[in-house]
Amino acid sequence: MINTEPQNRRERRIAARQEQILEAASIIFSTKGYERATTREIAEAADVSEGTLYNYFDNKIDLLNGVARGFADEITQKIEAIEANNLEDMMAQLLTDRFRSGRERRLFMLFLYEARLNPEVHRYYGQEALQRIISATEKRFRSLIDAGVMRPVDPDVAARAISATIMGFAALYELGQHKAQDNNRFSAERWGSEVTDLFLNGLQVISRADGEGK
Repeated sequence: MINTEPQNRRERRIAARQEQILEAASIIFSTKGYERATTREIAEAADVSEGTLYNYFDNKIDLLNGVARGFADEITQKIEAIEANNLEDMMAQLLTDRFRSGRERRLFMLFLYEARLNPEVHRYYGQEALQRIISATEKRFRSLIDAGVMRPVDPDVAARAISATIMGFAALYELGQHKAQDNNRFSAERWGSEVTDLFLNGLQVISRADGEGK
């Protein structure tokens, strides 16, 4: 016990310091971009010395991968924590939460750009972090299919469709197609509800005769 407890405290301190640095890195990266961000700025934002930062992370790309890991952790935990017994509520909550996060939108654009240029970022974000988010969404869909409240489509395809929709809206927003201050055009809750309706009910008008025959 005497030998174990100090090690546990040390591990907790290390984890807390890493989280502190990664939180600062996510803010700096999301506001300045990867190229213009410096480890010195990140260290200052984390209230540590640059030397201390390098005790926990090898370089700037290691920091970016750490931010991607935290990005995936946060989103998958939110997906798993959604409390809904039906498809409509689950999708509306998932979409609303994802549409609401400005930092998530900016980080997504950052990861997408850097993944095209850096094989390591492509490997971690494209093949690991993003796949974890898709898998968490697929798991929720699979549970709804098993419960008989969702049509038995391929849950992987459904999860990818939802993820692609969220990323597409993020790109449009960050490219200036939507103004955050214009509440008539942008509302996370409204978008979540509208996109859910599109997925569940489609675009085609159902005639009364068609509806009565189903």
